[in-house]
Amino acid sequence: MKQAKLRILIAGITVGLMVSAANAANRTCTIYSDRDYGGSHWTLGHRDDMKMVNPPEFGISDGIHRFIYEPSWNDKVSSFKVGRGCTITLWEHVERGGHHFRSGRSYSYVGSGWNDRASEAECDCGGGANY
Repeated sequence: MKQAKLRILIAGITVGLMVSAANAANRTCTIYSDRDYGGSHWTLGHRDDMKMVNPPEFGISDGIHRFIYEPSWNDKVSSFKVGRGCTITLWEHVERGGHHFRSGRSYSYVGSGWNDRASEAECDCGGGANY
């Protein structure tokens, strides 16, 4: 009897861990260089902030975000996928400058107004923006 309860407990814990890992994997935003989720892609996790410029000589952090510097992505985003519970914000210029486009859903094409215009992208999966 005790062994049966122990097995049920272990099975329940195992399933719970698997579900938790699956949910964590879906808490991302992925940007694509082409429409319809084609071309190159980059996946951002919760509070990842991609600045599409060369990195500064000295690393900086605000204690909240993980900054990613990738100049090859500047003005290249054409579509994106947003995980459940996440929001992506595209900025026209780095340091959250210019116009921005925020969405809690995926777009197979960002439209002619935003195609190949983003210079910064932030993914937030905590229920809202941090600013």
